[in-house]
Amino acid sequence: MGSQKLSFSLPSYAFGLRKLLLQGAPLQKLLQQDEYHQQLLSELSPDFHSQRLSPTDQFAWKFIQEVNILNPRFSQQERGLNGGQGIHQDLAAIVQKVQAIWFPEMKHCPRVSWLKRFSVRKLAHYSLGKDEIAFSLIFDFKETPAEILHYLAYHELLHRKLGVQRINGRRYAHTPEFKLLERQYPGWESIDQKIGQYIHGKLS
Repeated sequence: MGSQKLSFSLPSYAFGLRKLLLQGAPLQKLLQQDEYHQQLLSELSPDFHSQRLSPTDQFAWKFIQEVNILNPRFSQQERGLNGGQGIHQDLAAIVQKVQAIWFPEMKHCPRVSWLKRFSVRKLAHYSLGKDEIAFSLIFDFKETPAEILHYLAYHELLHRKLGVQRINGRRYAHTPEFKLLERQYPGWESIDQKIGQYIHGKLS
C-alpha cells in the first residue's frame, strides 16, 4: 500500500463500515465488503502494529480488526435495529434501565443514538433540543464494562433532569447541584478512574 497507508483514515473507514452493517445490506454486498476488508487487514496490519496510534485511531483499529462482517444480523433481511443498537451494545436498553431505577418520575425515555466518531473527549452527550442521548463509538465493544455505560447513562439523564442554568449570560450544565447528585451514584469515583483506564487501553 506504500504511501496510501499514511493517508488512510482508520476512523473514517470504521465509521463507514459500521454504518453499512447497521443499515443492513444484501448478502452479496457483505461478501464483497468482507473480501475487501480481509485484504485491507492483511495490508495494514504490519504497518499499524509498528506505529503509536492516537486513542481515537486505536479504538477504530480495534473495531476494524474485530468486526464480523458476515454476521447474519447485518443482512438486509435481518435488520430492524433501534437507534441505540450498535454492533455489540444496545444503548436504548441501558438508558431505559438506568432511567427506571434513578429517574422513575420521567414519563418517557429520550432518543438514544451513537455519536458519529470514536471520540475520547466527548464520551456522551445530551441534546436538550432533540431530547437525545448519544454515546461515543469507543464504547461499542463486547468487553465494554457495563458499569461505565450505566454511569454515563446516569450522567446524561441527570443533564436531562436538571437542564442548564444561565448565570450572567453564560450557560452552565455542571452546576454544584449537578455535581452533588452525580456523586450520589454508587462507586462514581472508581468508575471515573476506570473510564480513564479504558480510554488509554489500561483496563485489565
